[in-house]
Amino acid sequence: MGNNIEKLPIKKRIISGAAIGLFYASLMAGYDYFTDEPFSLPKFLFNAFFFGLVMSYAFRYKITKNKG
Repeated sequence: MGNNIEKLPIKKRIISGAAIGLFYASLMAGYDYFTDEPFSLPKFLFNAFFFGLVMSYAFRYKITKNKG
Protein backbone atom coordinates (compact mmCIF):
# COMPACT_ATOMS: atom_id res chain seq x y z
CA MET A 1 0.00 0.00 0.00
CA GLY A 2 1.83 3.07 -1.25
CA ASN A 3 1.23 6.41 -2.80
CA ASN A 4 0.76 7.25 -6.46
CA ILE A 5 2.62 10.50 -7.29
CA GLU A 6 1.90 12.26 -10.56
CA LYS A 7 2.76 15.75 -11.75
CA LEU A 8 -0.15 18.08 -12.47
CA PRO A 9 -0.41 19.62 -15.95
CA ILE A 10 1.09 23.11 -16.28
CA LYS A 11 -2.27 24.66 -17.26
CA LYS A 12 -3.90 23.42 -14.05
CA ARG A 13 -0.94 24.62 -11.98
CA ILE A 14 -1.12 28.11 -13.51
CA ILE A 15 -4.87 28.40 -12.98
CA SER A 16 -4.74 27.19 -9.38
CA GLY A 17 -1.72 29.39 -8.60
CA ALA A 18 -3.46 32.46 -10.02
CA ALA A 19 -6.66 31.75 -8.09
CA ILE A 20 -4.84 31.18 -4.80
CA GLY A 21 -2.65 34.24 -5.36
CA LEU A 22 -5.62 36.51 -6.08
CA PHE A 23 -7.45 35.18 -3.04
CA TYR A 24 -4.44 35.84 -0.80
CA ALA A 25 -3.88 39.31 -2.26
CA SER A 26 -7.56 40.14 -1.72
CA LEU A 27 -7.33 39.09 1.92
CA MET A 28 -4.22 41.24 2.38
CA ALA A 29 -5.92 44.22 0.69
CA GLY A 30 -8.89 43.75 3.03
CA TYR A 31 -6.54 43.72 6.00
CA ASP A 32 -4.91 46.94 4.77
CA TYR A 33 -8.36 48.50 4.38
CA PHE A 34 -9.30 47.71 7.98
CA THR A 35 -5.99 49.02 9.31
CA ASP A 36 -6.57 52.31 7.44
CA GLU A 37 -3.76 51.88 4.93
CA PRO A 38 -4.38 53.07 1.37
CA PHE A 39 -4.81 50.54 -1.42
CA SER A 40 -1.56 49.91 -3.27
CA LEU A 41 -1.77 48.27 -6.68
CA PRO A 42 1.94 47.31 -6.80
CA LYS A 43 1.63 45.65 -3.38
CA PHE A 44 -1.52 43.81 -4.50
CA LEU A 45 0.15 42.54 -7.70
CA PHE A 46 3.31 41.56 -5.80
CA ASN A 47 1.28 39.56 -3.26
CA ALA A 48 -0.82 37.89 -5.95
CA PHE A 49 2.10 36.96 -8.19
CA PHE A 50 4.63 35.71 -5.67
CA PHE A 51 2.22 33.91 -3.37
CA GLY A 52 0.57 32.29 -6.39
CA LEU A 53 3.98 31.29 -7.73
CA VAL A 54 5.00 29.71 -4.42
CA MET A 55 1.71 27.85 -4.06
CA SER A 56 1.88 26.65 -7.66
CA TYR A 57 5.33 25.24 -6.94
CA ALA A 58 4.26 23.71 -3.61
CA PHE A 59 1.25 21.91 -5.08
CA ARG A 60 2.87 20.66 -8.30
CA TYR A 61 2.22 16.98 -7.51
CA LYS A 62 -1.01 15.08 -7.08
CA ILE A 63 -0.54 12.35 -4.47
CA THR A 64 -3.17 9.64 -4.12
CA LYS A 65 -3.18 6.41 -2.18
CA ASN A 66 -3.10 3.14 -4.07
CA LYS A 67 -6.01 0.81 -3.37
CA GLY A 68 -5.29 -2.69 -2.22
